[in-house]
Amino acid sequence: MKFDSHLCLVSAQATPNLVPALDPAFQPASVTLAVSADMQEKARWLEKVLKERGIQVEKLALADAYDYNQCWECFAEWLGRQSSNVALNVTGGTKVMAMAAQDVFREEKKPVFYVNIETDEVIRLDTREAPFTLPTRIRLKQYLEAHGYIVPKKLNKPDINRDIRDFINRLAYESERLGKALGTLNWLASQAVATRETGAFVSPALNKHDLDSKALDELITMFKNENKLSLQNDKLVFPDEDARKFVNGGWLEYLVFQTLATLAGELGGMDWATGIEILAPDGRRTQNELDAACLLKNTLHIIECKSANLSSNGKTGESSGTDALYKLDALRRIGGLRTKAMLVDFRGSLRDIDKSLAAQMNLAVVSGSQLRNLQGEIKTWLK
Repeated sequence: MKFDSHLCLVSAQATPNLVPALDPAFQPASVTLAVSADMQEKARWLEKVLKERGIQVEKLALADAYDYNQCWECFAEWLGRQSSNVALNVTGGTKVMAMAAQDVFREEKKPVFYVNIETDEVIRLDTREAPFTLPTRIRLKQYLEAHGYIVPKKLNKPDINRDIRDFINRLAYESERLGKALGTLNWLASQAVATRETGAFVSPALNKHDLDSKALDELITMFKNENKLSLQNDKLVFPDEDARKFVNGGWLEYLVFQTLATLAGELGGMDWATGIEILAPDGRRTQNELDAACLLKNTLHIIECKSANLSSNGKTGESSGTDALYKLDALRRIGGLRTKAMLVDFRGSLRDIDKSLAAQMNLAVVSGSQLRNLQGEIKTWLK
């Protein structure tokens, strides 16, 4: 079942139009995007991704997406000009657009299909053929761009060697015991300043309490053994910006990435990355960064990593679990209605009131000792 051309009704959700068009066994040579006035921008985003795949794209402008007669005339005139084997993807658009388009295609005995956005199942509405699931898996970059976001850099998949893997796994296992000391280390790393002479980053001096802390001393030794820092004159010295970022919570992103990489081999068809820089389609090109994200079954999953203390209520300017949850909820809007989001709280410091808030917002939370089974927690969430 393959058609030369698809007529797609543009709406806020890009996935139902994108998935059928990008499936190798279902991909058309051309796509016509039926666009109402308020969907012009979303049509441009969709057009860009389709053209990059080598699909010809044209647009069919609709003057009023809620005027049935007008829509019917527009679709009938367009269909009358077509000589190719064309099918209607009736999933998107307004209900009026969908009804008018389906009526036109039904009168002309042309194929019509609908995509179940929960399962990516294609349902033929003009025949009694059994539904089938499209195996296509959109790439993470394609998905983000289809929703209007620019991905200026190559997606980051860090090379995690055996030593680093063992190191971050140990940190995860010791999250409760080392959490407070790691918070101190994070702060020192965040305050480190680059030196002109060597380009290394130097932290403020450790106070007497820090120097007497056995847990902090153990952590410093652990990171030192990985060549991420050294202790000189009671100050931490990071050899470069990458090392400083790794100590300042970047290691937690590595832990999540390692987990996603393992699960990708187990679950199959998953695209993932960490530290994803994106520019938002807001006219100002606001820059955001996703700590980690993966695309599984054409559903975007976003993970925010927090190694700082989230127990504050935010009133004193300290890091707040409430703020972290609202930020994560805002990021979730990037990928449309199906997007899922998770907060990974290394220190287990999220307050009970914030855990209740996360549940109300349908945000997953992995906290403290749960990191010992991070793979199981994320696997359950993904499935």
